[in-house]
Amino acid sequence: MTRAGDGMRLCLLPGLDGTGRLYAPLIQAFGDAVEVEPWTYDSGHFHSYAALADAFEPTMRRHADVVLVAESFAGPLAVMLAQRHPARVRAVVLAASFVHNPLPVSALLANVLQRMPAIAPPVFALERLLAGEGMPSDLRKELDLILDAIPVDVLRRRALAALRVDVRDELAGLTMPLLYLQARHDRLIRPRAGRDIARLARNARRETIAAPHFLFQLAPVEAAAAIRRFLRQIR
Repeated sequence: MTRAGDGMRLCLLPGLDGTGRLYAPLIQAFGDAVEVEPWTYDSGHFHSYAALADAFEPTMRRHADVVLVAESFAGPLAVMLAQRHPARVRAVVLAASFVHNPLPVSALLANVLQRMPAIAPPVFALERLLAGEGMPSDLRKELDLILDAIPVDVLRRRALAALRVDVRDELAGLTMPLLYLQARHDRLIRPRAGRDIARLARNARRETIAAPHFLFQLAPVEAAAAIRRFLRQIR
């Protein structure tokens, strides 16, 4: 397997599910062009983004010259890890993600979610938010299997953390190259999130891909191509 230029390795930080299994289409799209390593979160517990970053400390110390790739929920985590380990992180790629206030009504939604019992969201609504007009049956089945295996309270805690997180200062302190992949048809993360990241980061570039929030799952070829171009530019 060839490496992504000068020995770089892509470390994939998963979204709200934390399993890394939803990265399969992107990994397949890369083929042997780059070396990728999906990471995972503890599916049984979640306390905070900071605690999650702490849990990755041993993993980060075993790596060098990595490109952190993060989708959605994982964006703030990638920023934290890059800020803690600037000498080990060659670059950061964020897709359909955010560093603060991902929704127009984040604060209100967080207050409501805090008071609600931990119940699974309606499947139809979830599919529309993540995949737009239609989710392929194989992806729907995989998502159902993943969500069934994760405690609903863990998903709620992660969603609350995402609604309340603010790593704008950490992002502004990063000096390594950053690529933001904007999902043009994203119904979950507002477009301003990508513009804010491009404005705050010192060395950022932004690229738009015609895809819903599930950018890596439903436009993996286009996403892989964009990331490969970025890697060539930062060699």
